[in-house]
Amino acid sequence: MNDKTIGAWVIHHSQKLRAVELTPDYEQISFAGKRGSVLNAFTGSEDSSITNDKMNALSQANGIHTRLELPAILNELERQRLIDKGEHGIEVLGLTSGQVLEKTAAILEEVSPKACERAAIDLSEQTSDLPMKKEHAAEYISDAYEISSQETEDILRQYEEIGFFDFEDLSEGEEKIYFNGNLFRHGEMAKANAVISSLSSADQKKVQHLLTRLTAVGCLARADAMAIAGDTLYSKLCAIGFVDENSIGNERGSFVFVTRPAAFSKFSLSVVDDAFDLAKAFVTSLTYGITTSPDSRGRIRMIEALLGKLIAGKSVGPATAIGHDYKVLEMKGVLKVSPAGHGMFTMRLLKREVGELALAVITEGEASTESLLHLPSVSATTYQGPEANRIMQRKRQSPPLKKSVANLLRDIRTGGIR
Repeated sequence: MNDKTIGAWVIHHSQKLRAVELTPDYEQISFAGKRGSVLNAFTGSEDSSITNDKMNALSQANGIHTRLELPAILNELERQRLIDKGEHGIEVLGLTSGQVLEKTAAILEEVSPKACERAAIDLSEQTSDLPMKKEHAAEYISDAYEISSQETEDILRQYEEIGFFDFEDLSEGEEKIYFNGNLFRHGEMAKANAVISSLSSADQKKVQHLLTRLTAVGCLARADAMAIAGDTLYSKLCAIGFVDENSIGNERGSFVFVTRPAAFSKFSLSVVDDAFDLAKAFVTSLTYGITTSPDSRGRIRMIEALLGKLIAGKSVGPATAIGHDYKVLEMKGVLKVSPAGHGMFTMRLLKREVGELALAVITEGEASTESLLHLPSVSATTYQGPEANRIMQRKRQSPPLKKSVANLLRDIRTGGIR
């Protein structure tokens, strides 16, 4: 694995660890992941200054305690020569999110992660490529990291409980199989064909129709995707990561849009794409503006012109919707939103690569990304990424449907399940 991929898994795993109370065995992943998430929120395409107030707001938006955790994070980032601290704020080095991932990997290496932490990253990458039987996973990490059989069993149980990856029983009497939500981002075509070929002819046509629509437009409202696939088939496809759900919320409610997992991985490794969900959040926000937002709030009509202007470093607006629909992106350091009077606002793009990827996804149906970040809920406007939505979809499934999902996983093979 290269440093970007390692950094991406560190971010992914540190997000999972936030939901677990005590994880001393994975302290170094948490340490490096929090610093990477905060650095990505602080930095933009160019060197910049951030006031103390904005720094605290960005930290809170990333789930960081400003009194307990932020001082130590700032000290580490300054030691890495990524920021300069001042009395009224900080100076931040301009970085792409790919570079942030490399820095995150470097921070992890410096703090000497345990064997179980290195194995968690390694195994997660492998189960993104192919589903893996538990016995093969145990044999691999025991040999590769010189861990005893009993300790290996305990470690795998920890991985399952934390949620570093998913697992299912293939069928009654068979052992667990490990996989994760990145399954359809590596070698997508072969795995997609394996799933499609396992379905009935009627369901095959529905899946082909759905993929064609997603490739053509980049992002579909969930209601439209479900109308094509039907409730049961759609639930199966979401549960194994065949399609991604992105949800955005504002004062009018919550709205869910669907993308292909590979839509953001045309030019780079998918796990790097999934480390940060900022581009997905931007695409979802823009799709809402195109398809749902009322004209009175500033409905988007010329998407290429709007994004072209933002990518060129210019401001767009004024419009009422800007102050509502993009607040989550403002809190994540992607956009700067400014009042323009009479309840309207303008916005300017701070992370250029996020705008470029959003434009590619919406206009071409596919893109790669170096700047995606998992976003927790933020007051008036919220975004929830595909991983969190996929886990919710799996939890809602009935046992018969879960068995069907396991059967689909068994059919995802390029040379068979390892």
